[in-house]
Amino acid sequence: MKKSVVWVAATTAMLAGPVQADPAGVAHGLDARDRALVHADGMRAEDAFMALGALAVKGRLMRDSELSHEAYRPELGEEPMRRVGETWLGLLEAVDRDLLEEGRLRARVGGDAEAEPAAYAEAAYLYHMHHSGGRFEHLDLYDAITHDPPPVMAALTSHLVNERYADGEVATAGDSEADALAYGLDALHAPAYAWVRQQKPGGEDDMGRLERETLAGWLGHTRDDMVAIARSMADTAEAAWDEDAGMFVRDGGARWSVDQIGALLRGLKGTYETLYLFGDADDRERAGVLADRTASVTRALVAEDGPVRDWGLPAEVEFVDGEARAASDHVDVAAQWRFVHQVTGGFSLLREREGTARLLGERAPELEAELGAAIDRLLQGALEHQPDTGIVPARLAYADGSVTDPSVTLPSVAGFMMAVANGYRTGEAFDHPAAWEDDAALAERSRALYDTFVEHGELLSRKLIIRE
Repeated sequence: MKKSVVWVAATTAMLAGPVQADPAGVAHGLDARDRALVHADGMRAEDAFMALGALAVKGRLMRDSELSHEAYRPELGEEPMRRVGETWLGLLEAVDRDLLEEGRLRARVGGDAEAEPAAYAEAAYLYHMHHSGGRFEHLDLYDAITHDPPPVMAALTSHLVNERYADGEVATAGDSEADALAYGLDALHAPAYAWVRQQKPGGEDDMGRLERETLAGWLGHTRDDMVAIARSMADTAEAAWDEDAGMFVRDGGARWSVDQIGALLRGLKGTYETLYLFGDADDRERAGVLADRTASVTRALVAEDGPVRDWGLPAEVEFVDGEARAASDHVDVAAQWRFVHQVTGGFSLLREREGTARLLGERAPELEAELGAAIDRLLQGALEHQPDTGIVPARLAYADGSVTDPSVTLPSVAGFMMAVANGYRTGEAFDHPAAWEDDAALAERSRALYDTFVEHGELLSRKLIIRE
């Protein structure tokens, strides 16, 4: 654990109290004695939004076709699901109060420095819970989950577009061009999806009820503004493309962290969807090129003979001659699971519904099966290579999957939860309980994954959420 992390003794009393006390923040991890740890200079924005993302997928998965199915644990769909929804709403309120100032996101509670694009990218995932109100309607949480997030989402989007974005780049507080491209694109995929959903048939009952002028007023930019941004971001991406490497090349050359790659891919999705759906003929042609490059980068990373191992992906990957090669001796567990979440969660690569561009299904029809096989391998490996505690560690050795840092951290726990919830049905190894009856092996694997997910969810809610 980093030296900037210290134990807050008061947390012990918080954890011992009623589990539904109002959330005050999140811990960065747990120490060796299972006590909550926070950063000495305040809760990180990235940790807070990862916790919100993990709570969102936990609550969504508790519906009666999944965790609360009669073949698994039907009791999870009532009071436990309500508690998750209420915790999410309480943490959102704390984040709004302590981290946001008119859309400007602080890097830490109590600090003045602005957050990096990566934190805005994590915050973008709020829309996934916002659109999930229907799953909580039987618990009388529909109105709150539907209506509480939009002011926060709109403020973040307006600030991001009008203050942080300029000339095809999202400003970064550091000096990494790779971060600016990858996380900037990822942060901007949320407003891109807002405009897509406003138009597509699947959004008729929510975003589609807003006139374009009304949505523009909320978001602080028009749809035409979003098209212009997509064109400029596409220019930036195209200028960085290296045909020989088969990858975008920035300040780090063709070497990228897996977390950056996931952010890049989801961000490119938002960009080419915007160009294809709302642009002109030239834009649609450029969208096809971006989709092709998105597919080729994804395929290189998840190829059967690529860097994927049973226990994980290397923390960094280098692209050479269109192939992805390991460029690190360790697995960054949080980053690996964020990658899975980034390519499967929300408006992700494989989400090609009616009213979207559907470019990958048309131009790379084999990609879903290849990505699904890799995710199956990672999830099955996670069940086999966890520590004895059953909770994902912070770091593994890439060579053999041995645990090199057993620390329990919020990014690893939350990343794992989002990866499982969003990605477990991408391949063929796991499925929801309705498919278990005629396949005992499928049922055993899926039940084990559900059990592990629930255990991580309980740890998050009871030990990593700090309550008043």
